[in-house]
Amino acid sequence: MEAEEFQELFSKRRSFENVSVGRNEMSPRERFLSIMDFKKPDRIIDTEFGYWNDTLKRWHNEGLPKYVDDNDKADSYFSFDEWKKSIPVNPYLEPSFEPEVISDDGEHKIIYDAHRVKCEVFSDGKDTIPHYLDYPIKDHKSYKPFKERLQLKLEQRIKMNIKELAGKVKNRNYILEAPGGSTAGIIRNWMGFENICLNIYDQPELLDEILEDMSNTSASVAKELTKYLQIDLVAWWEDMAFKNGPIVTPEWFNKKCGKVYKKVMDIYRAAGTEYGYVDCDGDFRKLVPTWLNNGVNIMFPLEVAAGVHPGTLRKENPGVRMMGGVDKTILPDTKKNIKKELLKLKPFIDEGGYIPHIDHRVQADVPYENYLYYLEVKRDLFKIPNRISKDISLYEM
Repeated sequence: MEAEEFQELFSKRRSFENVSVGRNEMSPRERFLSIMDFKKPDRIIDTEFGYWNDTLKRWHNEGLPKYVDDNDKADSYFSFDEWKKSIPVNPYLEPSFEPEVISDDGEHKIIYDAHRVKCEVFSDGKDTIPHYLDYPIKDHKSYKPFKERLQLKLEQRIKMNIKELAGKVKNRNYILEAPGGSTAGIIRNWMGFENICLNIYDQPELLDEILEDMSNTSASVAKELTKYLQIDLVAWWEDMAFKNGPIVTPEWFNKKCGKVYKKVMDIYRAAGTEYGYVDCDGDFRKLVPTWLNNGVNIMFPLEVAAGVHPGTLRKENPGVRMMGGVDKTILPDTKKNIKKELLKLKPFIDEGGYIPHIDHRVQADVPYENYLYYLEVKRDLFKIPNRISKDISLYEM
């Protein structure tokens, strides 16, 4: 694909126009709703989580065109289904803080990031998780600048004319997504792992205040959007677990965070929304009842190395809807084992309510050849017509 042809395709994917649908194919919207309603779609949705920047940089030396330099462009280049489009809305800090460089020795920089977290990063922009040094929210006083940025300001939070959008998307053939926000996950970002745990006991009223402010903002956004739009899917971000389980107690999460989910999801459901999904890494299984009981019914991305295999999750929660669940650590392995990993997932695809993809961003230790093989085998096994190469025989099956 030439760069000019790619740019035209990429621009179209970012619009709210309807997507192309082949003869005798379901539309992306029909396909998603059929999968999540445990019916029989024509095939599964072809989608992936994304890539670290260093992964794409590596692949530029192994055959990936240099103009494919971010996740959105990669989605276009790899011909994934254009199955959902997201309304540009900010349910978080508005505005965010201005990043600030404190020091730079040429190898590492000490910065304040957009959440006013003090951290150490590589000077050359290498794409890694920062080394966090200090967190801004310590008490009610230090929360005040955040509280000001969580005030409603709907005209600033909703980044487009939704009245105008409503006419464009009324007869859409893709899923329309809106952000739900976050609860404890974003507080963890502002306060730190240890401090949110301690403050459940030391400053419970501070956590209550933050959750109430976030709840009001997300609910107000939901009320404004649903005046004009029927949203198909509400996207939440949490990241409140690691490989040994949740960071906070399930009891506290259920009591304090559950009601935030319920308040917001009730607004969307009253306007016709059927589905909400939550993005939470690690072993989140003890938090699943809270989500399911409060309107969030799709779990994502199911990190296998943390024990959240699709089979395990569905055995513990029969009928749970899922996205992800392909072990990212298998991608640097042999092609035989990559195919074996995909074959393990076929029973859950056949059951329905499940869209498979890699369980996080693809890491930079994955050869480009292996990733292409993974995509082509997935598409061959699950009858997905999307192809990068027209010649499937290029990849050993």
